[in-house]
Amino acid sequence: MKLLRFLWSILLFSSIAGATAQEKLPKPTDLQMRWQKMETIAFVHFSVNTFTDMEWGYGNESPQLFNPTALDCEQWVKICKDAGLKGVILTAKHHDGFCLWPSAYTEHSVKNSPWKNGQGDVVREFAEACKKHGLKMGLYLSPWDCNHPDYGKPEYNQYFKNQLTELLSNYGELFEIWFDGANGGRGYYGTDSLHTRKIDKDYYDWQGFIDIVRELQPNCIVHGGGLPDIRWVGNEEGHAGKKHWSTLLPKDQFSKDKSLPAQLNEGHENGTRWLPSETDVSVRPGWYYHASEDHQVKSLPRLMDIYYESVGRNSLLLLNLTPDKRGLVHPIDSLRLLEWKRQLDLDFKENLVTSKCRFSSNNKKKLKKAFDNNYDSYWKGNEENSFLEIDFQKPVTMNRLVIQEYIPEGQRVKSFRVDYLNDNEWVELAKETTIGYKRILRFLPITTQKVRISFEETLAPVMITKVAAYNAPVLLAEPTIRRNQQGMVSILSPEKFGEVFYTIDGSSPSRQSKKYTAPFSFDGKGTIKAVVYSGENHGEVGTQIFGLSKEKWTLKESSSSNLNLFDGKPNTSWVSPKKEMEVVIDFGEAIAFSGLTYLPDQARWSRGIALNYQIYTSNNGEDWTRLTAGDFSNIRNNPITQTIQFGKKVTTRFLKFATNTAADGQEVLGIAELDILAE
Repeated sequence: MKLLRFLWSILLFSSIAGATAQEKLPKPTDLQMRWQKMETIAFVHFSVNTFTDMEWGYGNESPQLFNPTALDCEQWVKICKDAGLKGVILTAKHHDGFCLWPSAYTEHSVKNSPWKNGQGDVVREFAEACKKHGLKMGLYLSPWDCNHPDYGKPEYNQYFKNQLTELLSNYGELFEIWFDGANGGRGYYGTDSLHTRKIDKDYYDWQGFIDIVRELQPNCIVHGGGLPDIRWVGNEEGHAGKKHWSTLLPKDQFSKDKSLPAQLNEGHENGTRWLPSETDVSVRPGWYYHASEDHQVKSLPRLMDIYYESVGRNSLLLLNLTPDKRGLVHPIDSLRLLEWKRQLDLDFKENLVTSKCRFSSNNKKKLKKAFDNNYDSYWKGNEENSFLEIDFQKPVTMNRLVIQEYIPEGQRVKSFRVDYLNDNEWVELAKETTIGYKRILRFLPITTQKVRISFEETLAPVMITKVAAYNAPVLLAEPTIRRNQQGMVSILSPEKFGEVFYTIDGSSPSRQSKKYTAPFSFDGKGTIKAVVYSGENHGEVGTQIFGLSKEKWTLKESSSSNLNLFDGKPNTSWVSPKKEMEVVIDFGEAIAFSGLTYLPDQARWSRGIALNYQIYTSNNGEDWTRLTAGDFSNIRNNPITQTIQFGKKVTTRFLKFATNTAADGQEVLGIAELDILAE
């Protein structure tokens, strides 16, 4: 009898301890859950910055600059809808203080612009477009205002409340309000001088701001500020951490040994607040439209990576669009988004986990609820060592696995492992960390009949609402071929799970060609071609024609640290000293060539884009002969590789490339890559 009582007390204590652990887990509100299930939403940055070609204005910009010739908010919203995005957030006011609605509290708005003779309201047109096409609407309102004279004074809080009330009262229901974290800095603030104003952490009346949101928009989630419902992911590159908790500790308990962005990117396993992350990233380098970035719209493979590294890592994706000066999304951007949507549809076209499969576990109670495609039903595992096993009843090929926790009861999985059956032996496929709302694993294709998911560490008994498997088509994009100064060739494939084959004689590559596994030496003239294969399918062939080796090339009177202009990397640059807008290259020996190519600095804030050129040759580096000169047409707006043909073959040891006019009045010359066209 005493033994029975002892066993019962242990069982009771274990049950209470388990219940206590579960009760302590932070849990999302209904509002946070509705937001998380949207998965992908859009940002739209459009304002006076679009017309000044800037990212951050200083508040002295005239409203007269704002004059789109073909503004069409419906076009923006329809593109977002066609791309599968569930909501759109518009920047109603950025840091420069210019308002896209006719605010009653400032003259710095569309009401004093020539657009529609001051009678227009971008926010109104945007709201009507969202309503018409069935997308949820959100607004961005910057607390920092470089135009307002009271910024930095207590009176500004009331001004901000007035504008917040205008937006939340007059444009319909919002799903999200976005408060930016950039606050205080250089601006004009209603004066004639550019100066800096700083604020402390208690300057804003966050409680007052949030009270207005809760009263006027109870179904609106709050990003940023002092009392947020969601958090920034910690970067603007488009990726959440592979370990990613939806919970955070109070700020005063953050680790002193890890940066704030890094902690936001991972979250805290022992966090006491439910603050899921939002991954904000632009389809271009900038948040606003710049014609100079038309050739830098993110590639389809990069956008796919962003999806898998945000939504596929327990975050929500906020993808930014940049309408141009006409007020329209550029066709390059819109076509890329539609390509992205088509590829996502292909990746998740057919779930291999069907009712024909057999499921097993060490806890079979409600087991099928993990596979019924109903988020609100779930399978609950044991206290420890739970697993799920799927028998497909026949061999299937897969390269994607989707797992979702039932997070209304908290995030529970700390680590898990996936194994598959191969020749009657279990082989480890992946060993991972957190799951959360959704985790998507990508891997090389496997063919198997059985897969097992083992939940190795959990904070409480695991709750799984979905497991799905897919065989996504490999994205067979054209590979990039590069050669460095030492003559080593690298072939970069955007598809991590394909195989690359190449040739060095200019012939077309196939599966029978040499397989690329590591950089290789190729220091002469010739043509290298490469192609990505997945099974018997292949993508477009990439081609690169190389001239003479650059191994002997140096810059006259310059150190080796400045050799970025011929290192084969377009993302690195050489920049001349100020007012010395030229570069002299010593080829190490006399060489013959008939032209050259110039790639300007590709940085977001480019330096020294040459608007014209003068080219000189010399055999001793002292006495120069002018070879040719000319202009680069539209290079400021389209800074791509420029080709200069001499019309004849020249032989020289030294080459001088110079300009006397750089974009934006800069007094330097910037070069990402300079190459010769050898015969």
